[in-house]
Amino acid sequence: MATTESRPYRTPAATSVQARLEFVDPAFGDEDIANVWSPGDDIALRGTAILSDQFWIETGIDKGEDVRLVAVATCAPARIRWRADSRFEVSDEGWTAFVDLTATGSDLAVSLSADLWVVGPGRTGSPDPANAVHESAKLWQLATPLTLSLERDDADFPTSALSFSQTGRRAVPWAVETVPDAEPHWSISSSIRLFVNTDMEACHPIVEGTAAASTYAAIETDVHMSVLRLLGSWRNVVDGAALTAFAEEDFRCLAALGLGITTSLGLTIDEGCRLAMEDPLALTNRSREALNFLEEQGSR
Repeated sequence: MATTESRPYRTPAATSVQARLEFVDPAFGDEDIANVWSPGDDIALRGTAILSDQFWIETGIDKGEDVRLVAVATCAPARIRWRADSRFEVSDEGWTAFVDLTATGSDLAVSLSADLWVVGPGRTGSPDPANAVHESAKLWQLATPLTLSLERDDADFPTSALSFSQTGRRAVPWAVETVPDAEPHWSISSSIRLFVNTDMEACHPIVEGTAAASTYAAIETDVHMSVLRLLGSWRNVVDGAALTAFAEEDFRCLAALGLGITTSLGLTIDEGCRLAMEDPLALTNRSREALNFLEEQGSR
């Protein structure tokens, strides 16, 4: 019996498709992929699926019609999606399909999610021949997409190197980006990230840790502003005492990072958030002063 779904065409029961999606390179087994994957390396996936006889009955599709197995991989932070497909063909095992997909390493950052779909001509049941078939309908998909975290828990400040031109970002050497709805108790890695632009030569020394001290001071100034503005957006709901409590409870949370920043600037957390929201230039100057910005180059 076909499953009941909020789709305008007939779909198969979940058990009518036997599918498997696996990561084939790098091979990591039971180990965390972040321990074996290196930034810049490709990640290869393989999907396989077999359609049961019930699939054709439940969907109303004739055997041999163009039904495809689609593999989709998405890197949300990089704003990139990869897709590959393969047509189901009859074999000794039944109607089977195999699909290989490679996520380009230079575009990967933070996490990767992957899914399998079965796509084909969905039967709508409409008496009008022009509306009887929903072309390329998503008939089935994995119950839960696979998701990989590409970061180690012991990593430094969340940083990713990727092409800004390919991901719709401005042509600048770096950008500090925050999750707009991140809450003070969220982890740092879930709330804020430094992206470094691989389109520019400046990327390499920044990532390798060999850039000028003034470069890192400029980046840290941007981090100060981003963190305190994010926390400042909560100041009508969460006061300084509550932020301090969050920080004391978990030193890896966003509030703890903000408290560390304001302490280094000689400010209270309340005052730091206020400056970020009301007088950002004053906060920037305070950060530059505390970080000895351009000191090694002397005054201009």
